[in-house]
Amino acid sequence: MRRKATRFLSFILLTVFLFNSLLVANASTTRASDYFAYTDVWATALGSGRVAVEFDINATDIMQELGAEKIYIWEQQSDGSYENVKTYTTGLIDKNTSAAYRMITYYGTSGVKYYATVVLYAKDSSGSEKLYSSTRVITA
Repeated sequence: MRRKATRFLSFILLTVFLFNSLLVANASTTRASDYFAYTDVWATALGSGRVAVEFDINATDIMQELGAEKIYIWEQQSDGSYENVKTYTTGLIDKNTSAAYRMITYYGTSGVKYYATVVLYAKDSSGSEKLYSSTRVITA
């Protein structure tokens, strides 16, 4: 009886060990894409109708170009829908880097809801990629 208990306990411990090893191996290989290792996009109400939109990117390697191709600002209309009220296109891309950060400030209307869609962009010698990422809705 004691021998069966020892075998059973050994089997359980081995199973737990193997399961945990698989989880650690899987977690260490997670990344956003072949070009983006990490991406984050967020919006913050600054008061007096001002909205800050920020993005932070880490690439998988040094990229020829890295940043945002465009930033779209969306404003809630009286019927509840959202309309694009501003698009930023210049000064959003860095060259020959593996990390990029920007913050833009949009001057909106106090009490109105906004969100942003950021078109993240990375380019190297083998190609390029775009990721579309939206912020949560905030009230200016």
